[in-house]
Amino acid sequence: MNQATRNDAVVRYLSLVRKEGGEPIVGIPYREMSVDPDLVASFVLAVIIFENRQLKTFTKEGYVVVIEEGDYVVGLLIIDRVEDDTPFRNALKNIITLFEEKYEIALNNWKGDIRPFREFALDILGVYPYKEIDWELIPRLLPSSDAAPDQRVEIPWSVGETDEKIHTIIGFINGKRTILEIMDASAFTESDTMAIMSMLDRYNWIAFTRKLREDTILVKKIEPPKYLVGVYGEQLTQLVSLCDGTRTLQQICEQLPYNIEAVKTVAKNLVDAGILAHNE
Repeated sequence: MNQATRNDAVVRYLSLVRKEGGEPIVGIPYREMSVDPDLVASFVLAVIIFENRQLKTFTKEGYVVVIEEGDYVVGLLIIDRVEDDTPFRNALKNIITLFEEKYEIALNNWKGDIRPFREFALDILGVYPYKEIDWELIPRLLPSSDAAPDQRVEIPWSVGETDEKIHTIIGFINGKRTILEIMDASAFTESDTMAIMSMLDRYNWIAFTRKLREDTILVKKIEPPKYLVGVYGEQLTQLVSLCDGTRTLQQICEQLPYNIEAVKTVAKNLVDAGILAHNE
């Protein structure tokens, strides 16, 4: 995939709209905009569908709307200004082609129900994930709690085959496997794996950490709570104090009565608890 098409930082909004009737079928907002993307889309569609005019590009308040038409749908991709929108246009064409091939029967027998099309968000996010995530990061599931309403928000695209794939990926998340290892274990493609990970991250189902190695450097974020000190003893306080952003775990290990594996285990728990963090 051309790097320009995977430059998710410039993508703001992507929408597929039915040409006959103008109904939005799939719409994915990526980032905040200074204008309402739905209003921009409505204007563009009015020009194309109802005035029957050719329009390939539209610029509004610093945003570029890349427009492509298929047999059944119009695709709109809103991006920041770029020197060359060709890679984005080609990616949008491919998305439209795949969508119309996948749903040709449903589009020919339109019943007005857009719910079956939501699972296609996985294919779109395979091209433009919410964000690119380092394959070496380790995801861990966040707890579901009424006390933390910002966690585990319902994923709107978790329907049909996409729902099955999401839960397959979740089944491999154990706080130890990297994203790359999860992809290998699930036998999913790179695009599906990254799309699902970006969904889980976007809707607060997971948090990420890195594997700890002997040369890992950590830094203290907060003081450890007393209950943890009670569990691990004063060595915990010493470990946290030694994590000053300059020492590697191997160097810290040499000053503690533990082997390196024990130090990494305790350090991982402290990273998960938000007490330590990678010095990046």
